[in-house]
Formats: sequence, structure tokens, C-alpha cells
Amino acid sequence: MKTSLEQYSKEDHGIYQDNIDKDVIEISDALISNGYQAFLVGGCIRDILLGKKPKDFDIATDANPAEICKIFKNSRVIGRRFKIVHVYTSEKKYFEVTTFRSEASKKNHSNKFKKSNGMIKRDNVFGTISQDAFRRDFTANSLYLDLDSEILHDYVNGINDIKNKKLKLIKKPAISYQEDPVRMLRAVRFESKLDLELTDDCREAISKMAYMINNVSPFRLFDEVLKIMHSGNAVTGYKKLLKFNLFKYLFPYTHDIMEKNHIYDDFFVAALKNTDTRIKDNLHVNPSFIYAVFLWPYFKKLEQKYSQKNSLGVDLAFQKTIDSQAKYIAIPNFFQSTISTIWSLQDSFLNLSSRNIQYLTNLHKFRAAYDFFYIRSTMDDNLKIYADKWHEIQKKVVSKKSNQDKKRYGKRNRK
Repeated sequence: MKTSLEQYSKEDHGIYQDNIDKDVIEISDALISNGYQAFLVGGCIRDILLGKKPKDFDIATDANPAEICKIFKNSRVIGRRFKIVHVYTSEKKYFEVTTFRSEASKKNHSNKFKKSNGMIKRDNVFGTISQDAFRRDFTANSLYLDLDSEILHDYVNGINDIKNKKLKLIKKPAISYQEDPVRMLRAVRFESKLDLELTDDCREAISKMAYMINNVSPFRLFDEVLKIMHSGNAVTGYKKLLKFNLFKYLFPYTHDIMEKNHIYDDFFVAALKNTDTRIKDNLHVNPSFIYAVFLWPYFKKLEQKYSQKNSLGVDLAFQKTIDSQAKYIAIPNFFQSTISTIWSLQDSFLNLSSRNIQYLTNLHKFRAAYDFFYIRSTMDDNLKIYADKWHEIQKKVVSKKSNQDKKRYGKRNRK
């Protein structure tokens, strides 16, 4: 893809400093005062142009990671495949600062750049802003706002694509997806949440190349799937994963079961609607919940198989489920324990004794386990009477805790 540089003034692009986090301005000023360039880049520019509030702000510069760390003492370099610098402005708040990268294809002789079967394994060859622009994924993500002059730089016709509601890859889809198959998941996420439409060639290539997603690190895929499911448009994202044949490579055991039992598709949609609603209401969502949902069909199949032969059937089924899925998506130990708790508590909701009610409602993971059970009840009439009673119980629990918090807060005020 070749195009000439287009530059837009502040009056043309309409992005003002009020749209930008003040800490980002301070970081850019520090880079500029030390003789380097500083550009706001990527999704934050795209989101502002689409009238959305950016989730985060990323900075691109001609300073290399060592030079960035020299300017910002409270910073650290992360990543092997793609080194970036986290600049911390407080204990929990940081911003990503990246060095301009060179076009990969021109540097494949360097030990700083590595390909395997066309897939980029390491990408730390530094270059110019124009080279950096052409090595990104989508045109909408390759816009650069000079934080000194406030001029927007567009090397790939990204502004027009955004205006025309197009989601377009910078390189040919066959090359782009091969270099980084995760771009197929990013295409699903962006199209689901941004009101942008993938071009026909980008869409068709996903269906043909979906199998390549299994070339990606299972640990990296854990986060990428969550980004889709926690985008606020999980239902749409899930349906696109199915449509583009990606779901069967991400969750092959679940997919095989779904082919024979379509009720699980309804279960997934109901669970993801619940997640979308919680995100839109600014409520907490637990990453474990999504994986507990998607792996439930395979767990139930194994539980039935092992429980007939072994008293530890449930434990064996859980471990086999996690280990089998880890070949495709690796689930960190911290989240495994929550998934195990959600699943192990499901039968407990069939016990409405006062002792069991007190026990369950005092558990830290009660709400996640209850939500899971309630969604199951929408698919199974035998569970509905229990779910309705637990719905009333959990309402009382929430009300009781709220009153307790008010009393504590009132006492602190009186002191």
C-alpha cells in the first residue's frame, strides 16, 4: 500500500488538548525538551475522531527505549517480541511510549527482527515515523498527532477510511494476518465495537486463514479473547468469531460439542449479554467468568465420563479441561482457581437450607457463581425454581451489605 503524507491542522482534525490526558502532555513535553519527537498515536486518535472516549493514550517517539528510560526515571522496558517503555506517573498509572519501528520486510537480515513461517516473532528494528506508519495493522490505527505543532500526520489514508466507516488493513490481508494472526482477532474486536466495517478482502481472508491463530502464543490469546469479550460488545464479537471460523480454533473441544448440542450457543449468548450489560453499567466483570462459560460444555462432558470411574472425577475433569485448552489458550493459575470455584458451587445452589444459604452468600465468589447458575437456569427449566429463589436471596444480601456500609460510613463521618 502506497500513499503520500497528508497533514491536517488542529482546525481540520478537531482534536484539542482538552481531549488528551494531562500526564500525556507532560510526557510529550519532556521528550520534546530533550530534543526528541513525540506523537500521540493509534487507538486514542481513532476513538477521538469517532466521538468516543479513549481508554488509554499511547506515545510514539524517535527516542530509543534506553533514551526514554534516561529521561523518565520512573519507567521500565517490557516485552521481548516488541519492546516498549511504561512511563509511570503514579503508583498505578502508566503510559506506553514506543520507538518508531522500521518496515519489517526491509530488515529481515537483522537479529533484532525475526520471522518464522512469515510470522513476526521479534520486531525491534527502529526506524522513522513513515516506516512506523506502514508497519501497523489498520489504517484507522496509524494516525500520528504531533503534540508540539498539533498537526495530524496521515500516511495511509486513515482519515478518509474513518470518515467512510471502513476498517482496512494497511498491507494485503494475506501478508498482514500471516505476520501477526492476532490481527484477525483485532479485526473482530474493532468491527464489533467501533461501527466500522471490514473491507471485503480483509473479511474473506480471515475465514481462509483462521487456522493460523493457533500459531500465536496461548498466553497472548488469553488476553486477546478477553479484550473482545470485555469490549461491551461481546455478543457481536462472539458471533463474528463463529462466522469467521476463529472460535473452533480457539475453543476446539467446546466447538465440537456445540456442533451436536446447539443449546450451548444460547447459553453463551445469554452469558455474554450479562457481561455486556455489566460493562455498560460500569460494574465489575471477572475475567474467569468468560472462560468458565466457554469451557463449561467440555468440563461437563469429562465430568460425566470420569465420575463414573473415580470418586475424584470432578477434579480430574477440571484438570483435563484446563490442560487440554492450554494448548490453544493458556489460563493463568490465578484465574483457574476462580473457574474451579464457579463450577464446584453449581450443585450447591440446589440446596436451599438456611445453613447452606449462609455459607454460600459469605463466599467471595458467590456473585460470579450465582450469575453462572442463573444463566444456566434460563436454558434449563429444572433449575429455574432454584434460580428464582436465589435471586431473592442475593437481593437481600446486597441490601444488607449496603445498609452495613452506610452504618460504617456514618460512624466515620461522626468521628
